[in-house]
Amino acid sequence: MKFKPEIPDTAPPAEVLEQDYAQAPALDKVRLGEQCIFLRKFSGVDCLAYCQILRAWLRQEEVKAKLCCGTANFDQFFLVMACADGRERRWHIPGKAEGQQCLDHITAKNPDVKIGYVKPEK
Repeated sequence: MKFKPEIPDTAPPAEVLEQDYAQAPALDKVRLGEQCIFLRKFSGVDCLAYCQILRAWLRQEEVKAKLCCGTANFDQFFLVMACADGRERRWHIPGKAEGQQCLDHITAKNPDVKIGYVKPEK
């Protein structure tokens, strides 16, 4: 498996990542390891160490579609993580329950993480 650290030089060695990924429970494309959170992509697996996450929250985006018989609402959920390098990572997750599982797991692995969105000051 090809692992790509989201923040270079912060991920554990490849053999540790392999073992962590193999035992991690899967929530669709996201896996919750002991040292890193993983996102499976077409070209490999992105990984982010829990110690690099400063804040995490769920984002729900509403998508309305017009159909022949009316309109339909398709909500999309994203796990958003503000990281130590100053960037935000946004990963798609299947639903709100899975997102809450991710937040709970991140908090368990790094108690210093702040959970919840904070509106930026102007």
